Amino acid sequence: MITHRSPISGISAHNNRYVATAGYDNVLILWDAETKRSIARGCHDHLVNQCVFNGDGKYLASTSSDYTTRVWKIPSMQIQSILTGHTDDTEGISFHPTKELIATSSRDATIKIFNYNGQLIKNLKGHELDVNSVEWMKNKDVLISSSDDGTVKFWDYESGEVIRDLSFDEVDTDTIAVSGDGTIFAGNYEGEIVIISEEREPINVNAHKAGIKSLEYSEKQQKLISCSYDRSFKIWNYKDGMLHLEANHQFDNMVWPRSCAFLNDSEVVFGTFGNKYAQFNLKTKQWADNNIECTYGYNAVWESNGDIYTIGDAGYTFKNGHKIAEVGSLCNFIIDFKGNIITGGQTGEIFNAETGEVYYQHSNPLNCAVNFKSNGEDALAIGTYNGEAVVLTIDKNGSVQYENTYKFHENAIKGIAASEESIFTVCAAGVAAYHDVNTFKSQKVITDGHDKIANGAVAIGNGNFASTGRDLKLRIWEDGKVKVVDTSHKNSIKCISSDSESLIALGDYVGFVSVYDMKKDAFVAHMRVSDFGISSMTYDTTRKLFIASCYDGKAYDIELSK
Repeated sequence: MITHRSPISGISAHNNRYVATAGYDNVLILWDAETKRSIARGCHDHLVNQCVFNGDGKYLASTSSDYTTRVWKIPSMQIQSILTGHTDDTEGISFHPTKELIATSSRDATIKIFNYNGQLIKNLKGHELDVNSVEWMKNKDVLISSSDDGTVKFWDYESGEVIRDLSFDEVDTDTIAVSGDGTIFAGNYEGEIVIISEEREPINVNAHKAGIKSLEYSEKQQKLISCSYDRSFKIWNYKDGMLHLEANHQFDNMVWPRSCAFLNDSEVVFGTFGNKYAQFNLKTKQWADNNIECTYGYNAVWESNGDIYTIGDAGYTFKNGHKIAEVGSLCNFIIDFKGNIITGGQTGEIFNAETGEVYYQHSNPLNCAVNFKSNGEDALAIGTYNGEAVVLTIDKNGSVQYENTYKFHENAIKGIAASEESIFTVCAAGVAAYHDVNTFKSQKVITDGHDKIANGAVAIGNGNFASTGRDLKLRIWEDGKVKVVDTSHKNSIKCISSDSESLIALGDYVGFVSVYDMKKDAFVAHMRVSDFGISSMTYDTTRKLFIASCYDGKAYDIELSK
């Protein structure tokens, strides 16, 4: 049976008959909802981000990091059309309720409207940053979009102009849903659902303890589902212009809160970190047994005393290629902290990667970590989804202990590095920051550190740093100044590493690795090591080479020609 090899990012359902899943393995799968077996699949050239059925279920559309949107005939999964023109990842997608029109949104900050044959009808510009979601109003030719610029905009289809523009103090809105009466629900980074209607000012509902990643509204039931990185999903009744909480459920650790869909009146489906979708019965409050198996992509790699540690989607810790532990959560980083191998990720738990012991439970997912000295003592800082740094230390008995949590950014910390004086971080808003290693107070903030989402940071020696991200640049931060270096990468650069002397290595989402030599002021290598993306890189001080972990579940030695 066809299943996914990487996590499921997007999901859609139609009429209790079909389920479609969008995977980070570049594959879109159509499933029979009754048998839960796959029927057919389609492929993109890069990650598939979201998918949605049209009203009568005859077509399915998918957005992708290959910059295209593809329209598929159902159930054959034959290509109807390929929608092109965006210059960055396509994310949001919406079929017009009555006309053969498709709206797409992209990280290039634009919205485009196509017909079913792929002809571009309108190109809408007005957002300043990535446009995450787009939805048609149910009863008029109006589009609603939400963006990382903290705005929700209403667009008139005929004129292509913005007819209403709501700003939410630069708070990101990742997802929107629309009811039949024209009410808009927007889920934001602070865990709020914003209710937007024409008759009154927006109402903010405190819904979750972490950012809301997906909203789904059922017109038939007049219910809203909200999914959050606080590991919960809530069911809300929409009545008399307000949301009333009906139920609060916890996610299984396999579920990715990024997407959900109503399958029928009593069941909801979700994307997962596994090879199939998850299904929950709202009446029995039970998860269906879908025989979901782990996907085995590596998200992180670390070298310690000649041993290579890797971990990823399945939460399995590998040492030199042999599984030694299961921590029970997708993990995003792995690091040696004074002989303790530390990891963490989606659940917010900080684990000992070899024993599974939990040192601390954070409220949000964990992204990255760095060793440093604070007031002369060993410390570990972990960057989190909500912009905080969780600090661990070693107690007098030699055990790992939680020390404190500090707010460094308003957005997710994507990269973290340290010198003798500073902790250097970059975040999802492209901001770079320096914080004092002893007091954790801000030393310097560079709001325009990167032009797009920053993904990684590394110390390069002599108190200096380097960073990279979606803008395809290498930035070298030396002596209070930044040097911007163009790269040969064509897709978002995911990770960065250094030998702390001269070499800086970069890995991107389509499997390319490049190496920059600071002494030569030039790139000395550019190679493709996998068809899957590079998730993490580390420098092996014993063998004097870089190691790249990959979403294909392998780790690759990066050997430079002499």
